[in-house]
Amino acid sequence: MTEQLNLYQKIADVKANIAGFTKDTKGYNFSYVSGSQILHRIREKMIEHNLLLVPNTSNENWTTHTFKNKKGQEVTEFIVEMDLNYTWINADKPEEQYEVSYHAYGQQNDISQAHGTALTYAERYFLMKFFNIPTDEDDADAKQKQDKYSAVSQELKDMLTKEANDFIAIAKESGFAEKHQEQINKLEKMNVETLNKNQINVTRQQIKKWLGGIE
Repeated sequence: MTEQLNLYQKIADVKANIAGFTKDTKGYNFSYVSGSQILHRIREKMIEHNLLLVPNTSNENWTTHTFKNKKGQEVTEFIVEMDLNYTWINADKPEEQYEVSYHAYGQQNDISQAHGTALTYAERYFLMKFFNIPTDEDDADAKQKQDKYSAVSQELKDMLTKEANDFIAIAKESGFAEKHQEQINKLEKMNVETLNKNQINVTRQQIKKWLGGIE
């Protein structure tokens, strides 16, 4: 019979299966780790272990802050703050719970957006600190991770596939197949599903250059 893990063992296993993150989102002139990246990385293990993470807010307050922006215009923004309580629950044994307190702040020109910002930022940084997850400034493999986690859209993959097929067809129809046989072989063996965004962009540039030699 498989040994049943308790709540702390399940949380420890989630932590053991998380590697470092790369800052994949930009906003307000700085880069940060997106909440979707964090949740995607822990979700599978949470489901496997029937772990629930339940947030609860209390002591919510808001104030306004009026200032002049770079254009000299007077702007009023809402500052929302609240206490957050995150409860880890072992769904296999609901009596096993672990509570963690956190505090959240959010500032926007719309009070509902400020509230959402506070919740979103708090969740992201709570998970980062709770699991002691290093970000790219702590990680020597940051560049490799950036390549790995940069989102590659299906549209970009389809564009490369079409351009590769077009080049092969043009090279063969124009009688330059022998001259470009090495490039044709490379493109025919290419698997776009294994390429990151940078590799796709580089390959597309190479194809344009090769086409220039034919046309």
